[in-house]
Order: sequence, then structure tokens, then C-alpha cells
Amino acid sequence: MIGLGLLEMVSDDLLYALADPDDSDVDGISGRVNVVWDARDKTMATGKFGWKANAPNLTNQNSGAALGDMGITTPVRSSDNCEAGQDLCAAAATHDGVELSGTFLNQINVYTRRLAVPRQRGPNLPEVIRGQTRFLEAGCQGCHIATLETGVDPRSQDLAEQTFHPFTDLLLHDMGEGLSDGRSDFLATGSEWRTAPLWGVGLTKKVTGHERYLHDGRARGLEEAILWHGGEAETSKENFRTMPKDAREDLVAFLKSL
Repeated sequence: MIGLGLLEMVSDDLLYALADPDDSDVDGISGRVNVVWDARDKTMATGKFGWKANAPNLTNQNSGAALGDMGITTPVRSSDNCEAGQDLCAAAATHDGVELSGTFLNQINVYTRRLAVPRQRGPNLPEVIRGQTRFLEAGCQGCHIATLETGVDPRSQDLAEQTFHPFTDLLLHDMGEGLSDGRSDFLATGSEWRTAPLWGVGLTKKVTGHERYLHDGRARGLEEAILWHGGEAETSKENFRTMPKDAREDLVAFLKSL
């Protein structure tokens, strides 16, 4: 949930500049932009949020979560998930024809847009410094790009033209059959996933009480999450797997500092 407003403000131009759908530089990494339906603006737009980058902005992300996860309608998604014959479900709208008003949805957007990012912990520790070097040596930065910049949007002027460090390119990457869910999502195939931001990943256990990673929580720790990488990340995964044990530990220490 952190830093979502900054990610929302990354310009389409920057994402298309980062994309390399045909792997023109022949580095084995071919990130793609997902083009999705914007239910707010009623047009196609660049996806940025969700496991497969299927939401273009926080209005879509939050209204989609309200409807898909909790069955709550909003002005953006006003049709309830009611099956034929579920009359009480269909009659449940209470606020201007929906259950969650536009004002309430905007308040959720404001909150999620401005949740701050935690400061890196122990950046000067020897193992963290060594781990950052290992992170680069493994090639993880090919998708988990450290630095991005926000563009300009009159709806979020306070977040415009900022440099930040999310460790993601927000692009779709083929992660191999091992991680495929067999389901397409707009342009995303079953084996394509948006690069997950790494900022705050070291606080996962403190915040959630667990360390389950990847889209279905199959990875029981950061090491397992790395070892599940395949497809475009196969080389980086193998670089990590074949590192000496202390080097792997240093890389994980770097990730836990973020």
C-alpha cells in the first residue's frame, strides 16, 4: 500500500521508454506495457497496479477492490456482482444508486495515494552494502529498477516531478510456466506478471505477521521467492542460486533493509 501515489504519477512516456517488448538489446528481458480499460475515464490506458498491471490508476484499483473483494459498488463500478434471482443483493445500493459514495471513494484514493514509504534500515551495514552489489551482479535490476521519476498531473501536483526508489519498472515480464496461473488479463498472458516493487519488503513480517510472497503466497521467504523466478528472470535466479552461501545471505540482507 505504500508509495502508490508516486507509482500512479509515473508517466506513460517513461514506461514505454523502459519497455523492450522485442528484446532489442538482446539481454533476455522484454518488459511490456499492459493496456487496460480505465473505468474512470472510459478509455484504454496504461496499466500500473495489480499483479498483472490491470488497473491504470488508484480510482480503478480501489473501486475494483471494493467490488471484486467485498461486493461493494461505487460510482465507477456501479453494477453489483449479483446472480439472477439474488434480489436482496440487487436492492442493496444505498448511496445515489451505489453502496460507497463518490466522496467516500475519493477519500480512500487520497489516503492510499499518500501513504509514505519507510526509510531504508541499516544502509551502511557491511552486509547490506555487499548485498546491494550482489543484487546488481545477479542482474535483478533488469526488472527491479531502483529509481523512477513522477510526471505531471494537476490532480496530484504535490507528487509531481519527484525522484523515488521503488525497485520496479511497472512492466509485464514472462516469469515462466512455474509461476503461470493460466489466465490472461488484457494484454498480460498467464505467465506474465508486473514487477513487484521491493520498497518496504523487509517490513513484511512486522506489518503482516508472515513472510509469504508471490501472487499466491507460495514462497515462504525471500529466498524461495527468488528461486521461483523463471522465464525472463531465469538467469538472475541462477546467478543467485549459484552464489556462495554468504553472498546469498548478503543479498537477502539488502532486500530486508528496503
